Amino acid sequence: MYFSTYSNFDSHPEALGVRMLRYINRPQAITKKRQWLAQLSGMGDRCSTDLADDPDDPRISKQRPQIDFTIEWIYEIDLDRNIFHINGIPFFSLEYLPDPYAFIRHISKDHYGNVACAPACHPGHKYEKPVPPSVHDSDLATYQSLACTGAHMDLSDLLAISDALTPGEHVRVSLLETMIGQCMIRSDTASLIYGLGLVSSHDQLTDDEWLTACTMANFAFVPQMFGTHISHPQLNRKEFTWVREDTVVCISTHLDDEGCLQASISRLIDAILEEKDNPGDYFGVAFSVYHCAIVKVVKDVHITTFSHTTPFKFLPSFYADSPSTPGITAIARLGNRVDQALFVRIAEIYQTSEDNWHTYQQKSLPQGIDDTLPKISCKELPTELWREVALHLQSSDLIAFGLVSDLCREAATMVLRYPHVCGYRLVAVAKERPQCLLHSGEYRFLHNACFSAAQAGIPVDVLVGSESQNNIISRIKGDTHGIMKRLSAEDLARMDSQCGPCSSSLGLLV
Repeated sequence: MYFSTYSNFDSHPEALGVRMLRYINRPQAITKKRQWLAQLSGMGDRCSTDLADDPDDPRISKQRPQIDFTIEWIYEIDLDRNIFHINGIPFFSLEYLPDPYAFIRHISKDHYGNVACAPACHPGHKYEKPVPPSVHDSDLATYQSLACTGAHMDLSDLLAISDALTPGEHVRVSLLETMIGQCMIRSDTASLIYGLGLVSSHDQLTDDEWLTACTMANFAFVPQMFGTHISHPQLNRKEFTWVREDTVVCISTHLDDEGCLQASISRLIDAILEEKDNPGDYFGVAFSVYHCAIVKVVKDVHITTFSHTTPFKFLPSFYADSPSTPGITAIARLGNRVDQALFVRIAEIYQTSEDNWHTYQQKSLPQGIDDTLPKISCKELPTELWREVALHLQSSDLIAFGLVSDLCREAATMVLRYPHVCGYRLVAVAKERPQCLLHSGEYRFLHNACFSAAQAGIPVDVLVGSESQNNIISRIKGDTHGIMKRLSAEDLARMDSQCGPCSSSLGLLV
């Protein structure tokens, strides 16, 4: 429950911020506030009615106040957690507040442009994060009862892949870094991210916090097609979210604590064994935004074994100098595994103004035939040549092309494994960052990335990111004609309404 009052005067830290600081620093101020809050809570619904009739009393809301065009600064006294928040970001412990001069000095901007507590702030003044929850023996029963073939493994050992990234993996990692960076430059999402670090257990997450975390994890597993005609399914809150036929995600907390890590892995194994009857290899992702861990479950006819990685750091620091983290790399590489259902998944999310998946089926398949593809025998045209044909098609035509025959579907699927943004197939990460991302002190490279791409066989360099935020319009190396087509954020994936509050709104420069 939130009690808020609106200030009609200067709300900047030097004015309203310092007044709030001095107010809460008065002797017994916190104790009196707790008593006042207890009295109001005891009034129940009558409290809201009485306060609403008195313009001098605070407004009561279950929703946290948000910054908007009429509100520039919000100072929040969190009596539940003993934290002084500024603009939804936790700053100071209520018990060890700084003096007014240090208070103003420590209000800074992070590398993503959000209000943040300066790194130089004395640790004694900073808010305290909750300790990991107690883990009961029953929470570890599955972990301890099954055969563990490897703990705290490197991802390359778990997946039996090379330590070095392939060019395709490099693209997916860089794109995921950009998407996570796009989440972090949004002040509302930054507040939710900080909130994820203030809960003791996954059961305490609000719906928005859960959706933020699950969306960030899901970025790596949705078909890598983003644009105005792509409609990714919305996420609904569940304890376990199956992001692929063989991969499940659960939102956790405190994965850097061994007990919490093992408890989360136990939950994932239980979910896999309950959902899947067939023998095979299955994967689970424990995800807390701050860390992630991957478990591999090998289900045989006679025995089930598991192995898991170390908890990787996922979220970059808000004061990061690089967008890369081991966790982002791990999740992107896991999402890059071959997906046998990729073509069907992309067909289901692809929409055009006139046609959709069912219309494609009706147009492409003879009457009376379900999804059986016509058999075309073309010995003189191997898969490699069909792939060359697919590489010269618009991304919007690949679905229709893949419905022609099995060979065409195989070729189309090869091309669809590349990430596609607004019809541009991202082929490789650019060897050099464009100058527009290297302006001193702006850290644009944390939420933008440059790729070598192609559209209908024509090579081009593209800049993916939030160009509209800073009006980035500059020539990208390789644009031989010196012509740049500027696409608005709406031309990229409309992820805001489809995937959650932290979804990326990306712009594109080509």
